[in-house]
Amino acid sequence: MNTAGNLFWTNVAKMLKENNESLRSVALYMRDGVNDKKTLALYDKLYRYKREAINPPNVLAAGVLNYLKKFDEYLMFSDLYAEE
Repeated sequence: MNTAGNLFWTNVAKMLKENNESLRSVALYMRDGVNDKKTLALYDKLYRYKREAINPPNVLAAGVLNYLKKFDEYLMFSDLYAEE
């Protein structure tokens, strides 16, 4: 049985892999390209949520969605939770 967090991170990982990107790229994007301790902390948080398959808070999920929209302008929030 897939949890919401597992579905979210499975789809995110797949989309990142398809575009040769990583969670570090997402963290940099969410911090407007500033590479500092806050960016590292954000990356660590994203990585922990992914590793533990925890559904992220809405603000983090929205940041990930906005990053992924760079590759698919028609991507919707519900697509991140879709089962294939």
